[in-house]
Amino acid sequence: MQEKDYNLMISKYLYDRFNELGIPTSLTREDDTTLSPTERVEKILSFYGDSPDVIVISNHLNAGGGGFLGGDLKVPF
Repeated sequence: MQEKDYNLMISKYLYDRFNELGIPTSLTREDDTTLSPTERVEKILSFYGDSPDVIVISNHLNAGGGGFLGGDLKVPF
């Protein structure tokens, strides 16, 4: 599997889990589609507007080489 496949798999898991918990959730993509940064923002805004109550989670894995696999968590305030 490639990094992009893991990212999508994680996103779909989180989507399903948040929905099970009753948390309103949307995905910007559900397949191997590439979105520009502008398209991604436009999609997010179309779902929820620019409410300060919205949390955006972007999954990204880092293939660092040498057998190491890591991830990043960025939380803007």
